[in-house]
Parts: sequence; C-alpha cells; structure tokens
Amino acid sequence: MILSRFLARKRIAAGMHPSFRAAWAPVAFDTCVIALILGVLFLPIVSLTLAMGLSLFWRIVFLMVAVYVPFQIVVVISTIWAIRSRWDENA
Repeated sequence: MILSRFLARKRIAAGMHPSFRAAWAPVAFDTCVIALILGVLFLPIVSLTLAMGLSLFWRIVFLMVAVYVPFQIVVVISTIWAIRSRWDENA
C-alpha cells in the first residue's frame, strides 16, 4: 500500500501512464510485505486467542479481523492506486 500509493501519486502528478508490469509490481510487493508481516504475527495472534479462552466462533471472528481484514485492505487500496496510475481519461 505504501509503495504502490507513493509511485502512483508520483506518476499521476507527472502525467505518466506506466506499463501493466510497472503499475502492478508495487502491488505484488505490497502484498508480499503484508503477507510476511501477518505471517509472522499469525502464531502470536492464535496464541492470544487460546489464552483468552475464546470459543471457536469468536476465535474465527478475531482471526478474520486481525489477519484477513488488514490483508484485504492493503490489497484493495494498492489495487486502486495501480488502476488510478494507469487510468486514461481520454480513452
């Protein structure tokens, strides 16, 4: 989200339309970074749910909020910036 937003804003300000690969490579990078971060945090989060004594339903809800939702937010926002950087008003 950070890299794709930064590059897209820079390209939009310059009036430049990047290639498909140039627009989507930062999205792939952002996705890999958030997956790595959440992968490292996954076991501590599961341990926390076990220590809290949550039922299976609430454990699933907690994991969705703590892992799935942040991942989806980063991917969606990165995708939006990639699309905005390639958007051409005249086409």
